[in-house]
Amino acid sequence: MTQFQKDYDAKRSQAAIDRVRGLIGDNRLALADRIAELYDKYIPLDRDVLLREALMASVASLTTPITGKPDKRRIVAVCGRSGAGKTTAVAKHVENIKAMQSYIDDDGVEVHPVIFIDNPSPSTPRLAAIAGLEALGHEPRDEIRENEAWRLFRRLLKVHKVRWVVIDEAQHAIEEATIREAKVIGNAFKTLTQMRDWPVRLILIGVPPLASFLARKQLYNRRTVVPFDSIDADGSTEVIRSVLETIVREHARMEIRIDLEEPGASRAEDDDDPDPKKKYEFLKRLMHACDAEFGSVVQMIRAAVEVAILAEREHVTVEDFMKTYASFSGCRPSKNVFKADNWEELEPSTALLRDDDRAWEEARLKSKGKSATKYGVRPQ
Repeated sequence: MTQFQKDYDAKRSQAAIDRVRGLIGDNRLALADRIAELYDKYIPLDRDVLLREALMASVASLTTPITGKPDKRRIVAVCGRSGAGKTTAVAKHVENIKAMQSYIDDDGVEVHPVIFIDNPSPSTPRLAAIAGLEALGHEPRDEIRENEAWRLFRRLLKVHKVRWVVIDEAQHAIEEATIREAKVIGNAFKTLTQMRDWPVRLILIGVPPLASFLARKQLYNRRTVVPFDSIDADGSTEVIRSVLETIVREHARMEIRIDLEEPGASRAEDDDDPDPKKKYEFLKRLMHACDAEFGSVVQMIRAAVEVAILAEREHVTVEDFMKTYASFSGCRPSKNVFKADNWEELEPSTALLRDDDRAWEEARLKSKGKSATKYGVRPQ
């Protein structure tokens, strides 16, 4: 894709956006802009320190390359479950590292040192290379072969002066790949990081089984892993409380009308000093609703604030979270995590399932000679 085509597409896209903005009215537009500002904020955690250190080490490895030896600075791998906030964190740190920013070279050409690739599924070696070529703006011919695609990808990385390749959903390299395909992709990644005339660095983002892929011999000594672990329901309440207050009070400039220390229905009326494990029930419900993933918690808080903003209120309530969870999960009103007494027993990931869905799940498992241990959860 030429720069002219990119500029033309950008102008068309902006024109379409401007048309919609002109149709919704000034009041609604102001609310939309306020919501957009809310979602543009970033909340760092301790793990962000580790991620930035790993990325800065990746930068340093290009200034003082170690040749002929494995080097753990060549690949940075960010591993964690869906909703942990991996992709957002990587994008934010890349945006703030000067060496990774776009620039104009001596020929007056704009250079983008970092490219982002969404790894296809299934990720065969050929399809993975084609995804890389497309990220560079190149459209390979339909009949291009696997080895040709990788050779062209390596050459174009040098032509475009790309130094970092970010591969999202990197676990696809192993999920449905054969042993041979996974090995080829692993070797291709290794080759990218040790090209003598133009070595690049990889940033891999993915959920399990990415860790299994990275345990391969050709990658093990060349990668630094930054885990994005799930949050602890009992040990992270203060962190989640701080995040909630930051988003609502600082980012949205609104009031929280929720008793964050409420111990819940389990507290006896004459219990003046309840068990700490019974306190902060709202925060624990919030973590449970988001499957204990930090990125999902942030997303749900922002969405609840959005509900309040659209209602033209300057405060956030439990009802805003109830509405948000209902829209996210598709649950029945009686099964809402922010309302039900048995909220700890509810499965947010299967809240959308109805009787017909469950019957289909059970029939499908039985047809394969398996027994369902829990509706909506496939046996491992």
